[in-house]
Amino acid sequence: MTNSIGFPHWRRGLALFCLVLLGACSTTPSTDSATTGTAPSAPTEEASVPDLPLDTERPIDELAQELPSDYEQSTLFELNLTPDSEYAYSLELAKIFYLRREPEQATRLLSTIPFNELDPSAQRDYAVVAAKSELALFNSRAALGWLTGEQAALFDGLPIPQQIELGLLRAQAYSLGNQPVAAARERIYLHPLLDPEQRSANIEAIWLEMQFAEPAAIERLGLLNTSPDYTGWVELAGLYHQHQDDLETLMRQIARWQAQNPQHPAARQLPVSLLSLSQSVATRPDHIAVILPQSGPLSPAGEAIMDGFMAAYFSAKNEGRSVPELSFYDEASVNDVTELISQAIEDGADLIVGPLNRPAVETVEQYNFSPIPILALNRTDNRTQPNPQVIQFALAPEDEAQQAAQQAFQQGHRVAAIIVPEGDWGRRVAESFRREWRALGGEMVARQDVRPRDDGFRYLAQVKELLNIDESEQRAREINAMIPGNLQAEPRRRRDIDLIFMAVQPDQARQLRPLLNYQYAEDLPVMSISSIVATGNGQRNSDLDGVRFLEIPWQLSEHPLQDDLRALSPAQYERYARLYAMGLDAFNLVPRMRFLQQDPAASYQGVTGTITLAPNGQLNRRLRWAEFVNGRIMPLDLGIEDPIGQANESSEPAS
Repeated sequence: MTNSIGFPHWRRGLALFCLVLLGACSTTPSTDSATTGTAPSAPTEEASVPDLPLDTERPIDELAQELPSDYEQSTLFELNLTPDSEYAYSLELAKIFYLRREPEQATRLLSTIPFNELDPSAQRDYAVVAAKSELALFNSRAALGWLTGEQAALFDGLPIPQQIELGLLRAQAYSLGNQPVAAARERIYLHPLLDPEQRSANIEAIWLEMQFAEPAAIERLGLLNTSPDYTGWVELAGLYHQHQDDLETLMRQIARWQAQNPQHPAARQLPVSLLSLSQSVATRPDHIAVILPQSGPLSPAGEAIMDGFMAAYFSAKNEGRSVPELSFYDEASVNDVTELISQAIEDGADLIVGPLNRPAVETVEQYNFSPIPILALNRTDNRTQPNPQVIQFALAPEDEAQQAAQQAFQQGHRVAAIIVPEGDWGRRVAESFRREWRALGGEMVARQDVRPRDDGFRYLAQVKELLNIDESEQRAREINAMIPGNLQAEPRRRRDIDLIFMAVQPDQARQLRPLLNYQYAEDLPVMSISSIVATGNGQRNSDLDGVRFLEIPWQLSEHPLQDDLRALSPAQYERYARLYAMGLDAFNLVPRMRFLQQDPAASYQGVTGTITLAPNGQLNRRLRWAEFVNGRIMPLDLGIEDPIGQANESSEPAS
């Protein structure tokens, strides 16, 4: 390759980072780098790409020799060492950037190449490099834009190895975009084409997706795909979700399914997590000690959790399932909760549920002499060296903030502003959102911490500051001071923000949302968490129309125990509904604790969310999405895709 083609000169340098398609390492993409899968327009003079860390006046074959020895191999594209045009040279450079684990630079360079002017072979290479780079940047929507839809025809007629790699790329993109059924569908289709080693890993991957999928989406998959491979997976997943709270029945049903489907891949190799789950039946506790506050200021919360726990207990007993012996201890009766732990062990308990108060949980975390497992009902901060006997279960808003950041990023938002309450709660929520947002590659440009109540002026001033309206108004005043006459200037909000994360309390939200609309931010998406919902005040929620938020499944769908628990004390239920749900999940998690500890991929679809165990011993939850429409809560099944991978939004209000 010579310099006579006239390629622009860019500074030489190399910035390596860890390329992980679905892992923890990330980059920080520019705001313009993501979201669409449409072909880029032809470059202009202004479209040059400055400061790319690679000397582009060198021949491609020379640059290729400097690639890392362990770079990701691909059957879908290979380097053309003698490109014959400027665009062909740029495309090879983009490949090199991707192979050097610099996907952000690859996407920037691709944006300067006119896709429609390339020949079909080059278009295919372009689409593959674009999709792989977007996946490396956690942009699943953009990656799918290059792998599906109009671009799918580029891959017709490819050899089997390339079709396999392409299908696995699509599966990874669907999985990253929280579309587990679509990911499973891709993998089920590919399974017969894989070699034995690949098939073993693929079975585990399919089952992982099926665990996280919603039953309604799984049923739709079965209706549209009637081949034995699909229907077998649908039936197995249906049994799992139907009987997940009755492990003995679940194991019997799975054994029957295996006998009826002996040639199905999952019958011949049962997923490891199901094998582990069968072991949980044999190791479940016979005697549970429940340590909750029965007196003092936390007693109402303790009572709600206890009622939910006992509702699940009696439901299991009435269904003829084996239930453990229970003992109860008042957490508020002692200053040192370890006294109750010792008493429970002496009384014969082989598992403890509780305590609830955070200081008590901190004490339990430091208690290294418990011979039995403990399901604590709160969290401690900075749990870097967890007590292996303690699993922490809490309705932590930090989980919700993290999930909101993930969903917002997958929807294409990149620049966020945050509104949270003053104090420790707001600080923790904001930090959780910020940490996840930045890890994904988003930018947080503004934050306001609001007081519990407005004084009539403070909230307005803070909204103006968040949106830079105050600066716009000041500029107008300065211009009026310099120019005679009374110029009329409409203030303008900052235009870089494309999302507002507003994790506040209900009364705060009802005041802030209209102010945002009034201050020219009506077009900005607003996301929140379950804290924004006030039960029993549907008429007052009309000010929140359009706000999307996370909520636990218990609050968005019907459950056979809801009416019974509400009847105990309607007022108490309205205030502590989520804690009743926590009690139900606590009971049903008990026999799964060892299973969750042994299998990092294991999950439980509870009424407080889809629950998984993090490496630090804390249970994380993934909630469902909803939106305020005409003052009513409308479930949004953003994570329940239909079988072709398109998000489905429900139109039925929550009960």
